[in-house]
Amino acid sequence: MKRTSVIVSASLLLVGCGESPTPSEPVSASVELHLSEDWEIAEKPLEEPLTEDELQSFIQLMRLLPDGKPPALTPVPGREGVQARTPEGSVLAWRLAVREALTVDTLMQGWAPRSSVRRALSQRQVAPRALLSLMLRMSCAMASDAMGGARQVAAQRVIADAKVESLVARIHQLERSRAKSSESLWESLEEAASLAEYLALLSEVPRESQQRVAAHQSELKSLLPVTTNLSASPESFEDHRIQPIQFAEPERNRPR
Repeated sequence: MKRTSVIVSASLLLVGCGESPTPSEPVSASVELHLSEDWEIAEKPLEEPLTEDELQSFIQLMRLLPDGKPPALTPVPGREGVQARTPEGSVLAWRLAVREALTVDTLMQGWAPRSSVRRALSQRQVAPRALLSLMLRMSCAMASDAMGGARQVAAQRVIADAKVESLVARIHQLERSRAKSSESLWESLEEAASLAEYLALLSEVPRESQQRVAAHQSELKSLLPVTTNLSASPESFEDHRIQPIQFAEPERNRPR
């Protein structure tokens, strides 16, 4: 699942990756005690707007962790194969893979922080699921902001959905003419379907969340290094190809 993994990795690796930020100033024990009593970190769905208290709690918590940054997450591989033999079935499977990958349950599978980080979170009674939920909501909000906000996300989603329909129609046209569809055509369909679902997910980010992270952009960038080129843009489509981006996985057989 090469392209799905590309988009998912780009989104998830907004948190817990990249160069280490500049170490934060040490926090005194008295301040630490006060902060630990006021955490606003709880597991919530993506559509729940981020609050100022949540952002401040996250920023303060990162200052107290041993490395001064979020715990690293191990990217979880997508599903190994697509069983559907039709383009429509494959599109549904690829969309589902993106949706499943961007959940707290999946993030927990890649949760493997050092013992010192585990101990620090436990001492402050911050549950891993709650922290990962907040990190996911923040990274999706940052991705939406990086793409230009809700309107731009919606516009690119329309383009991506149209590209999926065009590629499905192209494959069916080749099947009717008994011509063999190329590997690159199926790859492009996977890319377009995965991107379309990623944009659909970003469209669920509340405007308030995007505005919150934008207001704290300078602070959050040092904590959540944003990877460039989050995903293939719909404008980068040429014919039936999408320009490759950062990651790749071994090839697998496509449905025929």
